[in-house]
Amino acid sequence: MAGIIYWFLHPQLTLTLEDFMENGYTGKDVTTEVVEITDAACGPEIKCVEAYSTAEADYYRFRTHAAAEEFGLTLEDSFSVNYFVMDFAGKDASVNDQLYAMQQLAGMWNDYEGDFPVR
Repeated sequence: MAGIIYWFLHPQLTLTLEDFMENGYTGKDVTTEVVEITDAACGPEIKCVEAYSTAEADYYRFRTHAAAEEFGLTLEDSFSVNYFVMDFAGKDASVNDQLYAMQQLAGMWNDYEGDFPVR
């Protein structure tokens, strides 16, 4: 019973990056040129459970908030929310497109209360 309550109280656990990449948004698509990179990206160095690369960012999903936050701190140009980290290094998308991508990811749960990085 406790497990069911935990899943209900933490809906972020049920969302995968695949769900996010395939979600049909109204407005500008900010997950373009999507490539699933889990096998290449996740392992001993980056302990993620799922990873995707897009024209806007590399996305990583972790098992815990702490693991996501810890990985995000190792990056120079990133954004972390819940179990997810976006890495913007080496991406040519505009800052506005990357901001919109951050807003879409953070808006998946309507519980994000922080600011978005000024880049």
